[in-house]
Amino acid sequence: MDLALLGKSILALGAMGALFGGLLAVAARQFHVEVDPRVEAVAAALPGANCGACGQPSCFAVAEAMVEGTTEPDACVAGGKACAEAVADILGKDVGDVKETVVARHCGGGVHATARYDYEGLRSCVSVSRLSGGPILCPAGCFGLGDCALACPFDALAMGEHGLPVVDLEKCTGCESCVCACPRGRAGLLGMVHAEAPVVVRCNSHDKAKAKRSYCEVSCIACRKCEKECPEEAIKVVDFVAVVDYELCTGCGTCVEVCPQDCIESFGRDPS
Repeated sequence: MDLALLGKSILALGAMGALFGGLLAVAARQFHVEVDPRVEAVAAALPGANCGACGQPSCFAVAEAMVEGTTEPDACVAGGKACAEAVADILGKDVGDVKETVVARHCGGGVHATARYDYEGLRSCVSVSRLSGGPILCPAGCFGLGDCALACPFDALAMGEHGLPVVDLEKCTGCESCVCACPRGRAGLLGMVHAEAPVVVRCNSHDKAKAKRSYCEVSCIACRKCEKECPEEAIKVVDFVAVVDYELCTGCGTCVEVCPQDCIESFGRDPS
């Protein structure tokens, strides 16, 4: 090996490295953008999950929007009340009353639902939804393959023994990642409710009672017993399924007690 040639090559590489390093240093100074220290402080107060529930591509992006004033301090759904208050404190704003939301499953089917066919393919709700509408007869029920649980960035959902997702209300932030991942999420299978919502209806099929009885043992049959017995008139049957008005519901539990299908359940977490 020619040592002289090797030495020249090393010197050339060193010179090129020094040149490019200098150019990068000049570019860094030339294009340096000052970041408002409040943006970094707000970003540090956010969960950092980059879940997108706020409508921004990242937590840093929503932090910038909050500082600019184009987004309110409570825009971070995943952060909840504590996060909103921390951001408001940094920005010197009043956040007001922040209501935390969590996801509620409006289906009690699972092992109680009638199968259309046996499925043994890819364990994906999205995939199975494309095969003749899915393996269950209910047009609005849960497929039970866990796309929602896999999508949750906070590990707040897990598949339960009845083939349905179970929500850990203490971990759920209401980010809606599960709703987006579920092929029937936006259609009403998964919905956002107040974290302290007292009850939830585990059905969202709008078929008539006869049809529902044919494919699910625990579906809402629109008997109106809950509607008739509720002392606050907080639950109504709308389009063949019971719907709770949470502004009126006091959590007395009457609807849970009188439902012959057991499709209304107690819900919510301790507000303390």
